[in-house]
Amino acid sequence: MGTARAGSKSLLRAARFSDVVKVGRVEEMSSHLQRVRGWVTSEFLPASGRALEIGPGEVTFDCKGCDYVRINVSRRGNPQVLGDGQALPFADATFDAIVATEVIEHVRYPFRLLREIRRTLKPTGRVLLSTPNVAIPVNRIALAVFGLFPDDRTLHDGADVGHIHFFTRRSFLEALVAEGFVVSREWDFFLQILPDRYLYDTSLERVFPNLAKQIVFELRPASPSASSSRRS
Repeated sequence: MGTARAGSKSLLRAARFSDVVKVGRVEEMSSHLQRVRGWVTSEFLPASGRALEIGPGEVTFDCKGCDYVRINVSRRGNPQVLGDGQALPFADATFDAIVATEVIEHVRYPFRLLREIRRTLKPTGRVLLSTPNVAIPVNRIALAVFGLFPDDRTLHDGADVGHIHFFTRRSFLEALVAEGFVVSREWDFFLQILPDRYLYDTSLERVFPNLAKQIVFELRPASPSASSSRRS
């Protein structure tokens, strides 16, 4: 028993903090997030059917056997259709899957975007949406202690990336429910505790989902009865 206890103590002493909690540098976070979003999108997409991506960008993923359509207001992401996600040029109930990752924070009317996604989605369809979480710990401290609002200037080192709406997990959920969606799955990615470090692949993201760096939801349409009861 004494030998086993001594051996376990030596193993604990030898274990490094980085083996238990993975830590990354903030300058690496953007590329890390792109890889994660690519993996999530590939996993989300069905093996076949019609799929729409609103606002394609730098993320790459496997489109599988989908009839895949990309729409954007610019040529960024090589879209097949030039158009606005707030006024989609497609008939009702067209798509089996719709992807709009890191888009809703850029549009002028986010509720209109959600309404158009709901309109063009089939009753059995699914949606993948994501947006940055403005309420991460480092932003809360910056606002409460230093009076710095977490906008593009403070979140992206002065770069103007075009964010005009900012969501917490709670406000994002409220918007989705208001427009007739139900969350069927949630991914939790990254906790940025310090300005220059972030944690990943830990259970902390699941324990504190309101503090995770990214808000990533898989959605399905709410039942007609549930949608009508919310409107009444």
